[in-house]
Amino acid sequence: MTKKAIHKGLRFFFLTFWGVVLTWQFYNMQAHGVPDALLESDVNVAVTDSSGLLIFEPVVDTMTTALLFYPGALVDPEAYVPMAHAIAEAGHKTIIVKVPFRMAFLDRMEQRVFERTQEIMQQEAGRRWIVGGHSRGGAMAARFAGSHADQLAGLLLVGTSHPRRHDLSPLSIDVTKVYGSEDGLASEAEIEQFSPNLPDSTHFVRIDGGNHAQFAWYGTQLGGGSATISREAQQRQLLQAALEQLGRVD
Repeated sequence: MTKKAIHKGLRFFFLTFWGVVLTWQFYNMQAHGVPDALLESDVNVAVTDSSGLLIFEPVVDTMTTALLFYPGALVDPEAYVPMAHAIAEAGHKTIIVKVPFRMAFLDRMEQRVFERTQEIMQQEAGRRWIVGGHSRGGAMAARFAGSHADQLAGLLLVGTSHPRRHDLSPLSIDVTKVYGSEDGLASEAEIEQFSPNLPDSTHFVRIDGGNHAQFAWYGTQLGGGSATISREAQQRQLLQAALEQLGRVD
C-alpha cells in the first residue's frame, strides 16, 4: 500500500470517527424525558414559544422577581423546561433564551443575546431580574452581569467554573452558584480556584453526587462525570436553590 493510500485511509477514518462522535454528542444534547405537557399552558402556567424564547409565566403573576436563563453550549433549550415550568408554577416568570446555533460562538452572536436580554428587561422594567445559565450559559450570564449589574437583582451560575477571567467580586447583587460534586466539566477544584472572582457574599450550593448533564434533561455528555444521585434528586436541589435566590431578592 502506498503512502498516499495510507494517508487517504487515515483521513477517511478520522473524518468518519469524528462524524460519529459529533452525531452521537448532538443526539445526547437533545432534550430527553421532558413531558410534552410542560410545553403547553395549563391552569397554573402560561407557556409561550416565540421569537427565540421559551416563556413560562404564572397565570396568577404576583411576584416581582423573574429569571432569564441561558442554556449550556449545544444543549437543547427544552432540556431546561422542567426547571423553568416549576419555577413559574411557584410564582416567578421564567424565560429560557434560545442561543444562536445553541452556542453563540461569535462575539456578535453573544452581543445579540445580550441586546435581546436588555430588551426583555426594558419591556418589563417593573420586575427584578435574575440572569442565570448552565455551563457556557453560565459564562455568558457572568459576562452580562459584569457589564449590566445595574439592571440586575441577581446572578445564578449553574454547573460552571466561570467567571474565570472576569473579576465580579465587586458586585453587590445576589449571586448564587450551584455545582455538583461529580461534575467533570466544572469540578470542585475549579469552583474553589475561581471563587475569588465572585463576591464574598456569594451563596455556594454544593449538590453531593450531582454531575454536569443532570442540571438539565438531556443525555450523557463527554467529560461531564458520573452522577451518584438521580436526575430528579439533583433537579430538586437545583430548584430549591433557584427559588431561595428568587425569594431573597423578591
